[in-house]
Amino acid sequence: MVESFPTQQAQGEDVSTCLGEVLADPKLLTAFESFLRHTWSHENLLFIEAMAQLRHETDPTNLESMLNRIYKTFIAEGAPLELNVTTRTEVKEEIESLKWAIINTEVAISALHETEKEVLTMLTTKLHEFTSTTTLNRSMRHNPCRQQLRVAIIGGGFTGFTVASILDPMPLFHVTLIDTKDSFEYTPGIVRKIVNPAETSSMRVRHDAYVRNGKVIIGYAESIGEGGHTLRVSGETISFDYLVIATGSAYSSQLKSTDVSSLYRLSGLEDVSSELNNAKKVLVIGGGLVGCELASEIAMHRFPGKYPRKKVTLVESHSNVISRSEPDQRDKAREYLVDLGIEVVCNERIMDLDNGVFIGTSGRLYSDYDKVFTATGTRPNGGLLHNSSNEDAFFTCLDDWGRIRVRPTLQVEHYKYRHIFAGGDVTNVVEEKTGYAATLAGVCIARNICRLVKGKEPLRQGTKGTLPAPDKPLHGITSQGGIGKQRLTIFKKKFAFLNPSWAALKYFDEQQYLRMVQGEAMSSSNVIGRLPRRLTLPPNAVNNIARPQPAQSTSSSTVTSLSGRSSSGSSSKHSSGSASSLEEFLYNHFTFMSQYTRDDFSTHNSKNIRRSSMPSLYSTASDQTAYAH
Repeated sequence: MVESFPTQQAQGEDVSTCLGEVLADPKLLTAFESFLRHTWSHENLLFIEAMAQLRHETDPTNLESMLNRIYKTFIAEGAPLELNVTTRTEVKEEIESLKWAIINTEVAISALHETEKEVLTMLTTKLHEFTSTTTLNRSMRHNPCRQQLRVAIIGGGFTGFTVASILDPMPLFHVTLIDTKDSFEYTPGIVRKIVNPAETSSMRVRHDAYVRNGKVIIGYAESIGEGGHTLRVSGETISFDYLVIATGSAYSSQLKSTDVSSLYRLSGLEDVSSELNNAKKVLVIGGGLVGCELASEIAMHRFPGKYPRKKVTLVESHSNVISRSEPDQRDKAREYLVDLGIEVVCNERIMDLDNGVFIGTSGRLYSDYDKVFTATGTRPNGGLLHNSSNEDAFFTCLDDWGRIRVRPTLQVEHYKYRHIFAGGDVTNVVEEKTGYAATLAGVCIARNICRLVKGKEPLRQGTKGTLPAPDKPLHGITSQGGIGKQRLTIFKKKFAFLNPSWAALKYFDEQQYLRMVQGEAMSSSNVIGRLPRRLTLPPNAVNNIARPQPAQSTSSSTVTSLSGRSSSGSSSKHSSGSASSLEEFLYNHFTFMSQYTRDDFSTHNSKNIRRSSMPSLYSTASDQTAYAH
């Protein structure tokens, strides 16, 4: 049913609620943004989205960075998305007065309060115009029926996408995806996009491109309620039967983003690119894989302008770069960077900053750098458990570094609940934190949710068709110490089925992965593990469905007729989330082939596939001091 939005004359219209609804729904948000673009006022919506980000940031350093970005993007004279407001002078003076202050959220919001009021007044008028002239199909945001099991997924990165794309097509489940962004972003490609941001729009796909039967909420998950079956999201309560926490991690730089819209994300990357173009000297702090790739991309790229080649310095606190790799790989990586003309400084930790001068522990001053990137590792986004019910002691599931402790089944290590899962960068799994690893976790979580529904015990990751957490990057070039991305020859692409590493590299590149996001290439799932069989709604579903219970309750009753093996589900296809016998054959074939290939990656992968269990990957904080970022 097509339904019109309330018009300006609607009695008792709550404009703020209406605007909140638009901001929370990707379809409405896209339509409203398009409307504003045609009226040359879309920058106002982007400003409100940026303010929402600012309200949910707590780190003082990030707050200052976000506040300055908002000022330079929207308020400063000549800003790329300059607002038509009267508060420009006042905000400039306020920003300058905060230059030497420690900024908290309240101070940052206060500095922009009057500007926000002006923008909201203008948006109110535009929203009235939009709602009185636009008819949209709001029924596309499906609500669950009584018979469905509700799966809430927090985070729209690799793990969240994978779980959602597998479970959403199954009639048994209603998926609610909650993310701060309107789109999935292929983050492994962002390092290259920093030097060429014009390509970035192709790296994002709206969440509702793959969540078609459930709903997508753009917002912030604030807390888990008592009883472990409700979630507070931007003031709204969401009920769930299963919860997947896939909140990922954050960088202090632009490498990862919570920008709601692609346009604001692109503007941020364009700012970085512009600063790079004008820079003569670049400092990269952090010699992990991301820092090394960033430094190498900058060193190899020929920039327009006065300084086509940059003088790049990379600083690493350990004795060598990519410290978690094997010694020979570290040496190869360092040699590769030096050959590119990069100055590599190891055993050096940046301790202080004074007037644009960085001070190292050796006493060396790093001055006159025009652009500085911080790539010192990620910060896990585990704050949700800190804010959740004290009665259920969710905070005890966090380790000393803020990562979520999980069991080998990727269930959160909680004393009572078995229906809450976590995967990806936010967990304490000892793995190379890549998009590929997060995708494998998503497949494992989706399968285990299906197994719990059927009354079966969940699988340990790495067993029965789930692939184990990898401990090296998928695309790394061995001769360069794992830096860079392998490129397949035409022969290897054509005959990818002969070799598991060729197949993985063929399907797990940017374009193929984005096709997977949009449901166009699910047959490539042979490189991410065996998918669960399609679960349908059985007869008398209300009485038969096994809803999760606390650990002390009995919850092992078997549910029948839920799998795709029944006559009604036997013809289901990959696009509906099932796994065919052909896919199982290919997976077994790849496992067999991996044991006989001489390719470095394949040999490594075959060792992983043959492991029956990996308890060492799921250690508590006390066992992982060396793994801390």
